[in-house]
Amino acid sequence: MKFILRNPSCRILVVMLSTIAFACSGQFHEAHIPTNLDEIDNLTVFSGGDSPQGEISFEREISIGDSPEQPIGRMGGFAVDDLGRIYMSDGQQNMLHIFEPHGKYITSVGRRGGGPGEYISPPFPTVKSNQLFVVDHMRSLMTLYSIDDLELVRTISLNPTNTSSFEELTDARINQIMIIDEETFLVRLSTFIPRVPEDAGELKDDKLIYFYLMGDDGRFTKPLKEPVPLYEVTGRAPEQFQFQGPFARVAPNPQLFTKPIVTTSDNGDIYAAMSDHILIRKYSADGDYQSAFYHPYEHLEMSREDAVNAQTTELLTDIVSQNEIPDTWPAMDRMLIDDEGRIWIATVVDNFSVHEWWILEETGELITTFEWPRDETIVVVINSKMYTRETDEDTGLQQVVRYRIELN
Repeated sequence: MKFILRNPSCRILVVMLSTIAFACSGQFHEAHIPTNLDEIDNLTVFSGGDSPQGEISFEREISIGDSPEQPIGRMGGFAVDDLGRIYMSDGQQNMLHIFEPHGKYITSVGRRGGGPGEYISPPFPTVKSNQLFVVDHMRSLMTLYSIDDLELVRTISLNPTNTSSFEELTDARINQIMIIDEETFLVRLSTFIPRVPEDAGELKDDKLIYFYLMGDDGRFTKPLKEPVPLYEVTGRAPEQFQFQGPFARVAPNPQLFTKPIVTTSDNGDIYAAMSDHILIRKYSADGDYQSAFYHPYEHLEMSREDAVNAQTTELLTDIVSQNEIPDTWPAMDRMLIDDEGRIWIATVVDNFSVHEWWILEETGELITTFEWPRDETIVVVINSKMYTRETDEDTGLQQVVRYRIELN
């Protein structure tokens, strides 16, 4: 095991499998550490007293959403290409609306239907390697378009073809596809979750989340990591979260239960973590483990009042009110990789209206931190621009908002 302690300016006492105590600038705190930290190879451990290298600021530039010129039925996912064009999913009309970087509407791609370039469910876009990948979950189908001319290149079936070769996947169903490249995908699957109200909100060892690499022929190749137990929650999911077919969209999970967080970079690197610790592992595009880093984090105690008040929708509030809650909050909630390979993580702080975002180097060094409203989701960071999903206060409609980033 390669084990490195960073930030020698702080006095550090490491007690494996227990706690880490920190003394820096005369302030002390304790943070529980993962029990398997000493088993991770090529691991860098930071002290928890690191100061940000710089400061960051944002300038709002443009917002794009529903307008009289181009009405959008229901905004879904969106993607941004290297030129700054925005590809916005319309969940009502089952098409993609495409906008110039300055906000001018260009055209649309797709429509409702079952033919080539048509979608039964809201299309979900991803841009990689000058191609637009669009997933139709209901049809288990991916469509590839050329960014240059928006011509349809080919379609790929996402129906697994060798599930029987992996006994653990017999009862598992796909609920997320992440693009590595044109021929390789990272697939999240989960086992069927019956509703068991009397013990919901507890870790279920027999209900698992899997991450597998899958080729464009529908064949699973190998697991990325060990399967992850998940929390079971009560509360009936609304209709838009219930799919019939090979894909199974899980019900919304409140931001208080431990969950896996996995994302991919532009060059296909895979980053994986569990939300209870800032312990991030890096894998190659082939799924081979490369390295990891760990930042201690002081967990907040959780009260039911805080858990309920922290939810951003009525549905999540209702789910939390029906379930048992953990003793502490997770360390982080989201993670994304920008076009320069920097890692952005949304950490949980005692102001439940915001996340404290950390921007980290690929190797884990802290670059800077900033607070951002929880209900203004950061989705894409590219070309020194940050793109968020926000709700217009006057109209109540969702929109994509772009900010210029100044990082000093």
